[in-house]
Amino acid sequence: MSGATQLRRSRRLVPGAVLLLAAASVAFAAACSNQSVSADPAVAPFVGDWAADTLILTSQADPQTSLDLVALGATFTLNVQPSGQYTAILIYSGQTNTEFGKLEVSGQTLTLHPTGSSPATAGTYSFNGDHLVLDGDTEFDFNLDGTNEPALVHIDFVKK
Repeated sequence: MSGATQLRRSRRLVPGAVLLLAAASVAFAAACSNQSVSADPAVAPFVGDWAADTLILTSQADPQTSLDLVALGATFTLNVQPSGQYTAILIYSGQTNTEFGKLEVSGQTLTLHPTGSSPATAGTYSFNGDHLVLDGDTEFDFNLDGTNEPALVHIDFVKK
């Protein structure tokens, strides 16, 4: 299994999850879905462009095993529109993985509903100034044996 495939499967919260695409890309994704594109007041604090300062994956089986994909050269960005439509892009090792979907907020839980057949993922969020912090469960192939293991993900985004 390639590293890009491992990363794509590993970014469950963020999806996936992030690089910005043009507004046309988001409009295209919204037009291709059956989801509403009207403004959603619950997502207002998330609207805009975000870039990950850190994307830390920690093995649930061995909490001593942890890595920061951003420190290893990855870029992960997120664009959220007022409707809740999002574009998430992960670039790592020359590979780009893009996800479109709809973001939903309930209390301190953020749920990402990717367009297509991928299952929704949820995690907790908090804001600290111009930072958005996401935490949740994911999977990652820590030992590179082709099998993803349960992991925790911690992402610290900065608003651009």
